[in-house]
Amino acid sequence: MNQPLVYRSDNYFRAGELFSIIRFHEPSKEHRKYHSHDFVEICYVASGNGYHILDGEVHRVTRGNLFIINYDVSHAFYREDNASLIIYNILFKPGFVDESLIDFNDFNSLSLSYLFNGLLEKPFHPNLALSFDEIQEFESLIEKIYAEYNERRSGYISIVRAYVIELIIHMMRCFDRYPDNREMSRRLDVIYAAMDYLRENYTSSFSLGSLASKSFFSKNYFCRLFKETAGMTVTEYVQKLRIEEACKMMENPNKYITEISMETGFADYKSFYTAFTKRVGMTPSEYRKRMEETT
Repeated sequence: MNQPLVYRSDNYFRAGELFSIIRFHEPSKEHRKYHSHDFVEICYVASGNGYHILDGEVHRVTRGNLFIINYDVSHAFYREDNASLIIYNILFKPGFVDESLIDFNDFNSLSLSYLFNGLLEKPFHPNLALSFDEIQEFESLIEKIYAEYNERRSGYISIVRAYVIELIIHMMRCFDRYPDNREMSRRLDVIYAAMDYLRENYTSSFSLGSLASKSFFSKNYFCRLFKETAGMTVTEYVQKLRIEEACKMMENPNKYITEISMETGFADYKSFYTAFTKRVGMTPSEYRKRMEETT
């Protein structure tokens, strides 16, 4: 791996500020940029799938993964082939959160601030895998930060600072909730592996019991963990994959809709019609007609 680049705060922070937030579409593996920086970075995976190189290890990432990248730590994100990966990068120096820390660069220095009152005295993990409910909570907060920072209305820096403090406290609560986050990550890795399997085999029939048995979890626990992670049931996830592929196949005007329904794994046209209409909001014929009108 090439020598890491060093990203300097002067290139990212506005004049007189110690903060920035960037919504970034990560590149392919060939174009990834292994780098460190002279500020703290909180990285949140907003959508897509990809990989994160951190401390020499490659981690698979998806929506709901959150990383604390400390000062002078080298890392890089890159997307999966033929996929997208969107990351919110929250960049700041400790002095942004508390002016008494103006001379510090390290995330751990925040433990010196009265704002966190002992919250940061315990060891923390550099990454979190959020549950479905936590994803909703974090995304709402991050989107508020992003909007305030970019709209630049009066007093926006004070509001952004308050939101960042709230974000850090929520992160610490997550560490408390999962005292051994490595075990939670292991469980989520099992779900991500199941999602990968389903993406590769969505046209085939499957048994929830056999899928759960591969993970060494009970069927009920596997289903609950899958829904918490993906935000939908296994059946809903498979239908989503099938409908997305069906929409792509409809770009070919020479393919019959009945043919598409069978090739995407539906047992019959009726079940395809019902699932498609429910998910897309129009019938397959209406969808194809709309596509033809826009091309």
